[in-house]
Amino acid sequence: MAQDSIGVVTVTRGRAARILPRSILSVYRQDYGGPLEHVIVVDDKDPETVAVASTAPTRPGLRVVVREVPRPPAEVDEPPGDKRRVYPRLSRLFNAGVRASSADWIAFLDDDNEFEPNHLRSLMECARAHGVQVAHSGRTMWRHDGTPYLDQAWHTVDDPREAARIYDVMCDKGVRIRGTHLMMDRADPVPPGAAFHTSSVMRPEDPVALVDQSVWLIRRELLLRLPIPETFSEEEHAANTAPDDKLLRTMLDNEIPMVSTGLATVRYYLGGVSNPHTVERREPVPALGA
Repeated sequence: MAQDSIGVVTVTRGRAARILPRSILSVYRQDYGGPLEHVIVVDDKDPETVAVASTAPTRPGLRVVVREVPRPPAEVDEPPGDKRRVYPRLSRLFNAGVRASSADWIAFLDDDNEFEPNHLRSLMECARAHGVQVAHSGRTMWRHDGTPYLDQAWHTVDDPREAARIYDVMCDKGVRIRGTHLMMDRADPVPPGAAFHTSSVMRPEDPVALVDQSVWLIRRELLLRLPIPETFSEEEHAANTAPDDKLLRTMLDNEIPMVSTGLATVRYYLGGVSNPHTVERREPVPALGA
């Protein structure tokens, strides 16, 4: 029996020199036995990134698709790091990648993260075993210098006292495993009438609502029907609501069943737009195809 195909959507810009090759290589090294497709969406004009993406290694069962998506004039010269602009654009680009894919299922991989070799296989096995259209994994947390992130502080919160408080809450709930760099993403049911709170504003009484963009596996037809919302309110910006939070809320609001593999199969590197850690990685990144 033929296995379903999986499309991996990566959105990127300005990462060609070191970071993007690492994520590309981790897709190449997947041990999933079915067809794979890596859709690399390039944010606006970025010739160097297009060149790197276009020469990504392929093998039987893996094809690479490169799509450039131009920015509207109002966004061309915007200052970097403004979440009020970045998050809506990321949602648009992720959705563009889903539309560009021809696969049965969609996974996402941020350009600064990487998959463990069994990531896609374990997700598909879990989804099939439970008969669901949505599955996710956990992850391990890393600094950009390649060392495990062991700080007892929540990574998306700047204020040290609040970061420590949320870290403790997440440890008590079994999401962060104290003393390790394990993060077990989870989506608890939200009771009727309850507010949706992201991990950045987590309270002890809140259900856990944390599924990172890079740990999802979702049927493509479901994502076409329920795309990532592309508008964000000021309240959402204040809570550091990112596209993955919007996607999770959409799934919960529509009562879409989802399961976790219980495995940490994504290496999540700090330093993205959602968190303040910017330590540069010192160790060399393997060459593509190595």
